[in-house]
Amino acid sequence: MLHLMALMNLRLALCGLCLVALPPFIACGGGQPEAVAPSNPPAASSEAAAPSAAPSSSPSAPASAASAASAAPSASAAPSAPPGPPGPGDWDAWTHEQKLAYMKATVMPQMGQLFHEYDAKKYAEPKCVLCHGAGVNDGSFKMPNPGLPKLDPTPAGIKKLHTKFPGMVAFMGKKVVPTIANLLGEEPFDPKTGKGLGCFECHTKK
Repeated sequence: MLHLMALMNLRLALCGLCLVALPPFIACGGGQPEAVAPSNPPAASSEAAAPSAAPSSSPSAPASAASAASAAPSASAAPSAPPGPPGPGDWDAWTHEQKLAYMKATVMPQMGQLFHEYDAKKYAEPKCVLCHGAGVNDGSFKMPNPGLPKLDPTPAGIKKLHTKFPGMVAFMGKKVVPTIANLLGEEPFDPKTGKGLGCFECHTKK
């Protein structure tokens, strides 16, 4: 009997000892080793940092686009004609590009309208070749144009023109010559002085 009681007391003592020693192991996760932070950062951290760097490059794109846009007009701008008609003697000083621009913008519309009003059927859509002929194709616009009818400058030749083409001669003398002379900053031809812009600015002589 005493032996049994002693054995029971020993078991109780051992259970009590286990209850006292067990909590630290439970609190520490059953004795598992503590987690150690990896030495290399996870890939997610580098991905998260990428968006923050992206905005720094975005302002440069508009800036470069703006500089390109500001440079574009200067590179693509075509030469423009001086404002208004040339003054006396200015036409010869203008560049080929200025003359071409002025002809397209001012001279051709006005002169084309004159010819159209004179004969709407024959001059339905007047173009540069009407006066400049082959010079339009090679870009020289050389005048006088040998492709136009050749004129006889003698008194007999002039009289013949008046007799054969009275309407055209009157149109040229009263409309075409004064208008083109004014557009080019010149005086129309004066038979008394023999000076000024006249028929032989465009026509060649026989």
